[in-house]
Amino acid sequence: LKIVRTELDDRLFDLDRQIAEKDSTIEDKIVTGIKVGKDVFRHYFEVYGNVQSDKSAIIYAENSGVVQSINVNEGESVKKGQVLVTQDVEMIARKITEIRTQLDLAEILYEKQKRLWDQNIGSEVQFLEAKNRKESLENSMATSKEQRQKSSVTAPFDGVVDKIFPKVGELVGMSVPLVRLVNIDELYINADISERYIGDLSKGNSVWVIVNRKDTIKSSISRLGDYINPSNRSFEMRVEIDEIVDVLRPNSLVVLRINDHTEENAIVIPSSLIMQDGAGEDYVFTIKTDVHNDLVARKTPIKTGLSYLGKTVVKNGISDGDDLIDKGSRKVRDGDKVKKITV
Repeated sequence: LKIVRTELDDRLFDLDRQIAEKDSTIEDKIVTGIKVGKDVFRHYFEVYGNVQSDKSAIIYAENSGVVQSINVNEGESVKKGQVLVTQDVEMIARKITEIRTQLDLAEILYEKQKRLWDQNIGSEVQFLEAKNRKESLENSMATSKEQRQKSSVTAPFDGVVDKIFPKVGELVGMSVPLVRLVNIDELYINADISERYIGDLSKGNSVWVIVNRKDTIKSSISRLGDYINPSNRSFEMRVEIDEIVDVLRPNSLVVLRINDHTEENAIVIPSSLIMQDGAGEDYVFTIKTDVHNDLVARKTPIKTGLSYLGKTVVKNGISDGDDLIDKGSRKVRDGDKVKKITV
């Protein structure tokens, strides 16, 4: 039906043109034109990304004990090595005192046994037992001191205390969470990209990070995964965040607008000027000069490429410098006399 309609329109147009040639009262159709020029064309696609941080951690207790003090507040900024939580170390302190007493005696016995052994007095077994006893207590002392040190939980990196889990006086065991520490100055974004783009993306491609659908920051691809996830046929992409954005937090959801195709010196025209005939072929109207040196509209078939944000790449059919009919393109036919005006 579209083909039939096109044929009828063409026949009607021919009749109208024949009438126009004999009717001097018919005026030229008013149109506006744009010059075809070469430009850089960039195509983008959008995916969701998840904000992450390598410095976002839940800090656990390494010893069992009662929480003696909490030295920070939620929302407080802390430095690496700063004490966050301390546990009761009374039992460990008593253990260290006991080991110290035993170690003092063991050192005295070892020194005496060594002097005797140096004079070839006594048995080797007695000397080795004294030495082993002393070294065993020294190791126990070092272990107990390390346990006492671990009773003071410190920040492993600079950050902000996001959550404090225990209360003062609560008994906490090993592997019990104490503090969630977050550093929001070193964030990045991970996104799962469909494998269909695996040949179109490379490290360094530009990416626009859209936060809350309004704030936009520019970045680039810093890493592309080498593994295709078989469950969703995607690979991982990482984008660094070089700017500080107050609203971004670990696990925030953002939109990534990724440049997957760039074409230099491309013929780019507004997509709205492209029409299709009954056979599904794309065409535009150009302004040409006829044998009488009059301006006429010419139906010009074209081959199109990618489109993005109302712009389309034209592969062939028109050239740099051609005049395209802009306003009025829907009201003209091939061969219509036109009058080009500037709006």
